[in-house]
Amino acid sequence: MAAPLEYKNMKALDFYYRMRLDFDAPVREHDFALRYVPHTDSVQEISVRTKKVEPADWLCEETDTFGNHVYIGRCSREHDYFMCEVSGTAKVGASRREREECRCCYSYPTRLTAYEPEVLDFLKRFRLPDCTNFEKACILMQHLYDHFKYESGVTNIETTAGEALRGGRGVCQDYAHIFIALCKCSRIPARYVAGLQIGEGATHAWTEIYDDGMWKGFDPTHNRFIDDVYIKLSHGRDYTDCILDRGVFYGRTGQKQEIYVNVEEVS
Repeated sequence: MAAPLEYKNMKALDFYYRMRLDFDAPVREHDFALRYVPHTDSVQEISVRTKKVEPADWLCEETDTFGNHVYIGRCSREHDYFMCEVSGTAKVGASRREREECRCCYSYPTRLTAYEPEVLDFLKRFRLPDCTNFEKACILMQHLYDHFKYESGVTNIETTAGEALRGGRGVCQDYAHIFIALCKCSRIPARYVAGLQIGEGATHAWTEIYDDGMWKGFDPTHNRFIDDVYIKLSHGRDYTDCILDRGVFYGRTGQKQEIYVNVEEVS
């Protein structure tokens, strides 16, 4: 367990996350993996107040290859809904990040962050100066923010960075994938982050780039740096490494997913 962080100059955030699946017909033999509970690291000190997964015959906590906490479980009996819920407090100090090694996997493209023609063409529009990774990433984020528009319903979880750039519109997942692809093309290691942001709504996605021995957060959707109003849930090479709820089951059915997030600053 990580040592407790000093709370001075840290922001306290009260968080709540709920995901619910409703099935049109009962399902069974449901195996699932959940990355829905934030964990303590050098930047955030997490105190969980309530945590729930139902229905579940058993549940265990593990750590995946990227260091994310994963709750793995199974429900064998028939059920027509599935939900997970967590609440608690996060004390966040983004300036308290620590130095760490960068794994080589964060320097290479994935299917969702490949060096597609649209990515390379976007980079050709401007020339990056000879400067630090952080300064280069700032320029890339500004150009992406200026030339890509936020719009829901035009992309999906399988949309690649190049496909999203071709359409010129997308959501936070697309911004993150495009930014990662642009960074890696510019020889800047980068990784995808899923988490919560202050406010009410849904989960959010952003990016961390590796500079001067540390991971530094960028939110290309909002053209800003990651500060003390963000809570990390998971990180990895792209969205597929950070899926908050993944499962398989037996049954012929449709399903409807509802996600609710609320993060508020507390004294």
